[in-house]
Amino acid sequence: MTQKAEPLTKFLLPIDGEGTFKTACGLAGSLASACKDRVKKITLLHVMAGRYLSTHMANIDIRVDTVLESDLFRRLKEDFINKKIKPVMDEASGIIKKIYPQGSIDYEVKDGKPAKVIIKFVTENEYSTIVMQRRCMDPVKGSFIGSVTSGILYGSSSCSVYIPGTDYPQDGGKVDFKNLLVPVDGSAGSLAAVEEAAILMGCVPDATITLLNVMDVIDIAKAAEKNLWPSPMQEAEGILKGAEDLLLKAGVAAERIQKKMMPGDPAEVIVAEAESSNADIVYVGRTVRSPFTDIIVGSVGRAVLGRCAKKTLAVITPEGE
Repeated sequence: MTQKAEPLTKFLLPIDGEGTFKTACGLAGSLASACKDRVKKITLLHVMAGRYLSTHMANIDIRVDTVLESDLFRRLKEDFINKKIKPVMDEASGIIKKIYPQGSIDYEVKDGKPAKVIIKFVTENEYSTIVMQRRCMDPVKGSFIGSVTSGILYGSSSCSVYIPGTDYPQDGGKVDFKNLLVPVDGSAGSLAAVEEAAILMGCVPDATITLLNVMDVIDIAKAAEKNLWPSPMQEAEGILKGAEDLLLKAGVAAERIQKKMMPGDPAEVIVAEAESSNADIVYVGRTVRSPFTDIIVGSVGRAVLGRCAKKTLAVITPEGE
């Protein structure tokens, strides 16, 4: 069982050298600006994955077990960090500091396979939040091309993962979180998403939140045919009430909470509601499983991740997963 860190307190931003980090930095800065003193640490992490060796392998005796400890290796690594990585980290840090100037930002550089290194790093150092951009928008391709985002989402980390959408300012500007959307189905993941959204609601006093339950039309038809009790609508009301109670307990005023129940395909309805409500963040509860298994069982969360490219998503893991 993985201990879950206090939400929205320690941020990690995986940074590569290819310019795909500006919106993640803007989102991290905006979250930190909203949460203020709650944020204890922001770290930029670059995983080199051995790229600095690729053009020099002909000059290295790969039969030598101590190659990674050699002077040549150290020189190549230091040169790569100074010329290729540090300027990118400085640019990323500048974007965050423009929004959250009071924050202290650390740099970390590691070797290895990015997803594994990131998961190990956040677990060992008890980070609460990963903020990162995604490249692959297709949910099927995401499991086969080995995207770093997919690897992190389906790894063992208990971190929350925030992923800016294409609607987020591409220059990494600040966004105010006015409208939050949390689909709820009564699962531990969806309730954990409600609890994390409640924390952000407490930091942004004028924000509103929509709790959404989607009733499967097949279940509605079966219940009507067999006169089942409780009906899907009654179950939805109970789920929404439970989620609302969590928000009220966290100090969110009732007038800031909207509850909706809608029939249809869950992923389609969630994406449509995210668009129509102009949601700044869509919270999705996470269940730990492999990407391949997840495609077979048709996870709503993964479908939303694939279809809701425009909106910023927060993928939340419940305690103990």
